[in-house]
Amino acid sequence: MMEGEGDGEEGIGEMLVRCMQSLHARGLITGSGGNASARLGGGEEILITPSGVYKAGLGVGDLVRMRLDGEVLEGRRKPSSEWRMHAEIYSGREDVNAVVHAHSPFTTGIAIAGRMIGPITPEVALLLPDVEVIEYACPGTEMLGRLVGSRIVGKRALVLQNHGVVAVGRDLLEAVTSVEVLEEGAITTFVASLMGGVNVIPKEEVELIKKVYKR
Repeated sequence: MMEGEGDGEEGIGEMLVRCMQSLHARGLITGSGGNASARLGGGEEILITPSGVYKAGLGVGDLVRMRLDGEVLEGRRKPSSEWRMHAEIYSGREDVNAVVHAHSPFTTGIAIAGRMIGPITPEVALLLPDVEVIEYACPGTEMLGRLVGSRIVGKRALVLQNHGVVAVGRDLLEAVTSVEVLEEGAITTFVASLMGGVNVIPKEEVELIKKVYKR
């Protein structure tokens, strides 16, 4: 189990590395695909994973410190090609301190098949009650960045059609948790569909779950 972020940039960097290694080990990102970032000091600077580095071998020294306007401040690598998407999210969401983009196979596959992940378990109903699948836009482009930035308002995660999932959180662990819960929901949906059909939790029960966990 991963521990929470440590204090300062070094602690955040170590957590970024552990998160990416964990996602890779679970098959939620590939060696070259997927990215993550964390806001530094609650401001206009972020620490982001690099482009073209094998994720299982990622080290703190590979991370890139940059501004939301694209200016690289520190790092020997190029920032992730998806940095614009991260920047748009941070610019529109002051409550967000971490962004994780994964290529979760079941979540992505369910969306490609035209299916939605509904409130099939209490955890999905509680954490991700309104997951939206948004239209395809080319990875790494300003168009994708603007699209995600505008649609993720008030949400913890979005599914990107034919691409993957992006999740946000107050910290990296919260964002990673959303990726994991969404993939578990997708796997459960897939299994249920093979065995006769998907039954979701009734709306009134979803509301009860929310009330119970707010206590």
